Amino acid sequence: MATAPASDPTVLELLDRGLLRPEAVARLVDNYIAAPELRTHTLVLGLVLDVAAALQAYPLAGAVLASSLVSSRVKRSTVGTAILLARPRRV
Repeated sequence: MATAPASDPTVLELLDRGLLRPEAVARLVDNYIAAPELRTHTLVLGLVLDVAAALQAYPLAGAVLASSLVSSRVKRSTVGTAILLARPRRV
């Protein structure tokens, strides 16, 4: 019986496999916070991530990032979580 092809890994899975360094994710969070209008970011050679799309896919992100009552630390953590759950695309 044929098995279904594996889906693209999440950023967290790439970290677990050692294919991506934690510093790359932290840098990506910093880059997005500094310039949210820049949607697509390169993670590693051949993999890019649309951070805005990752945030849209994470249900809590919109409310957290739009709230003036939420600290910058929580907003940063929310962006990081959305990135970890996202599936970068190959280029």
